[in-house]
Amino acid sequence: MLSNENNPAGITGVCSADGVCYYADTVILAAGAMSSPRILQKHLQQSGLDKTLPSAPLVGAHFKLHINSALLGFSLFPQRDVLRKTAIFFNDAFPHSSVQCLGWMDVEILSTQLPLWLPTFVTNALGARAYGFFVTTEDGSSPDNRILADRDTGDRPMLDYDLKRVPASVAEHRAIIRGFKTRLLQAGFFSVSQQMGLAATAHALGSMVTGNDPALSVVDADGKVHGFDNLYVADGSVLPRSSRVNPGLTIYAWGLRLGRYLAAL
Repeated sequence: MLSNENNPAGITGVCSADGVCYYADTVILAAGAMSSPRILQKHLQQSGLDKTLPSAPLVGAHFKLHINSALLGFSLFPQRDVLRKTAIFFNDAFPHSSVQCLGWMDVEILSTQLPLWLPTFVTNALGARAYGFFVTTEDGSSPDNRILADRDTGDRPMLDYDLKRVPASVAEHRAIIRGFKTRLLQAGFFSVSQQMGLAATAHALGSMVTGNDPALSVVDADGKVHGFDNLYVADGSVLPRSSRVNPGLTIYAWGLRLGRYLAAL
């Protein structure tokens, strides 16, 4: 990001990787919860604001990504029902979790996850009897789960995230999987599940959360970065909570709200 040498908190524009620079009176960060904090961190480090702004240590902190597992149920009989992807299950016993249908499952998709030594007729039989589900749990917010920018020393950017920091969320995720598997078994389905690792990171949120106190948050209620004159954030990094569903519509709503606010200035 570009700023006046005498006022690093006043952003004048940005330069892209190809060297082209863009200038504006108002600058909006909307690179996503994994990239926007890195961009701001670099500016804070290069300008020295990381040593003076109260919110600087929180840039990149409290990163959230949902705990997700894929779950397959296998029937004794070939599929006859169509479970739409928009079908989603909730249970009051698991207030931070949901189970969503994957929509459809066939031999071609399933075979990519099965051992190569399995005979074709076995793969075909399993694929014809498989129903797919996606189990999602909102992960708790830990300041130690964070995005770290690459520094001038040549260090690579890093996602420092460990489920051990959110034990209550992990316990609920395991409990809903056990409960759903039990219900599937009662309905005549054998099931298996696999938790998605960091390579499948999605629904990234929370790395520059909103709040009124600059010592506890990065942006204010209007999306402006604490301590900056004209820098706003319009992506999922501002959301301190993710609920138990895809946050896409909430992010869109925040962007529309911010757009109306800026247009009225």
